[in-house]
Amino acid sequence: TNKIDWQSQLKHLKSVTSNKLIDISKQITGVSSQTAPTTGTSESDPLGDGDLYSLNSAQTKALQSRVLENEKMLKFSITLLCKATPLRNARMGWWYLKTEAKQASNVHAAATALRQTLSIDADTAIAMKERRYDEDEMKDRTTELDLVKRFIELGGHHDDIHSGECKSEMEATRQHAFRMATERVGRWDSETALAILSAAGMEDAEVQMDETSRELRHVRKYAISLREHVVRCLEAAEGLYDAFIADSESAVQISRSRREFWAAISTVFSGRVSSNEFGAGIASPSTKVLSSVGIDVNDRGGWLGHEDSMSSGRRRCGQSARRYLKKRDFQANILISRIQKLLKDYERRLEGIESFVYMHCVGIQVEKHCSKARAKALSAWDKRTEISTAINVATKKKIPKLVSELKIKLDNLPQVSHTTVIRAKESHLTSKTLKSELHKLANRRFGRAQEVSTERVIAIMSLWAKHEESVAIEEVKALGAAIQEVEHSVQSADLNLAFDKFTMVQCDEDIRPDGRRISPVRGRSLLI
Repeated sequence: TNKIDWQSQLKHLKSVTSNKLIDISKQITGVSSQTAPTTGTSESDPLGDGDLYSLNSAQTKALQSRVLENEKMLKFSITLLCKATPLRNARMGWWYLKTEAKQASNVHAAATALRQTLSIDADTAIAMKERRYDEDEMKDRTTELDLVKRFIELGGHHDDIHSGECKSEMEATRQHAFRMATERVGRWDSETALAILSAAGMEDAEVQMDETSRELRHVRKYAISLREHVVRCLEAAEGLYDAFIADSESAVQISRSRREFWAAISTVFSGRVSSNEFGAGIASPSTKVLSSVGIDVNDRGGWLGHEDSMSSGRRRCGQSARRYLKKRDFQANILISRIQKLLKDYERRLEGIESFVYMHCVGIQVEKHCSKARAKALSAWDKRTEISTAINVATKKKIPKLVSELKIKLDNLPQVSHTTVIRAKESHLTSKTLKSELHKLANRRFGRAQEVSTERVIAIMSLWAKHEESVAIEEVKALGAAIQEVEHSVQSADLNLAFDKFTMVQCDEDIRPDGRRISPVRGRSLLI
């Protein structure tokens, strides 16, 4: 039944084709299908129906032979194109790997230039600086905590004017301030500064940056902006680290994406016929038929990574290229983790720069508070002294009414004694000393933080440059080996099929379907 259906479909196709060819031949001779009957019955027409039909049959045969010739030429062209597939694929792979090698070489040159510009051994420099800075930092930690204690003791000079409940609250405030200063030694923030101000005796304490100098406000603004940038760098480094870890929950996996990309591009470079390239219901070409006419369908370059590549005559282009991918990701997660560590330390140094501003702010505000308290105590003492003197004079002159009025005014004044004035003066002088020492400490820490921060930046750049330099040179070597494999996968028969305006086709005796030899042809190749 299938054979009968196939023959009937073939007969139908022949009839349709011959009708089309007859119509074309009539159009060529200038005779339409509508005028054919009229011309056939005319008496003056020397040609009859038989002659016209015989002429159309001759043209039909000529057209059929021309169609067959075109079919042979098309088959020849497609066969030539398919035979040149290994060369075209090798050329694509060669150019891709060559471009990657050029980029890796540029990265290596840039990393080498950067490392030479920095001209510092990052590990040695950090070790030397850290030893000195650790010693200085330990000394400054002790000095800072001692200054905090003295600030807290400064607020305890006024405990005699407070009740028992207030004294317990002030003691809790002092303990809280000292605890915060101990936890954030060298890294004061607004909360630490506020706690120390409260412990120093300032009621309704508030950190006021407006009272600092313009330079300090600029330093704080610079430190906050720089810290925001460092935080963004840390977030980016953490995202990259998650992307390189295979078992992370990151949506992007760099290694997996590269493997998938390389699997797809290896399929293209292999030139192997895959059934997935054809739609449903469409059979893939027969590899036996393609191989019978000399078309390579066996992945001769070995792009798909066959285990028996050398035994089956295949090269190892895929294995060589995958070595390059391994070199590209070599120790990338270790590099990112070390950069994260340096960035976190850099962020701590930036907190030290912010602490410089808050230390200055605390010293200024405490000294200002003690100055106001001294002036207030001295003014109240002067007024009490004046009223007391007036009371003594009125008493001697026996003016009782004036004495009673002056006593009322004296009772309304603050209870200030000579001892209170002396304590206020001592507190003011102490606050000046503490302010000076705290500012010296802050300036010393600030200078050290600037040096260490600069060294941290140099260390990060040196670490990155050294890694890129070592990895890039390994990439160049791996790519060179892969390019060699691609070149070895090209055979002399593949080169004979390539031609352009500088080369000629090397023709075999049966290169044309009709068996004729053709002369060497100059022209642009279809392989380009």
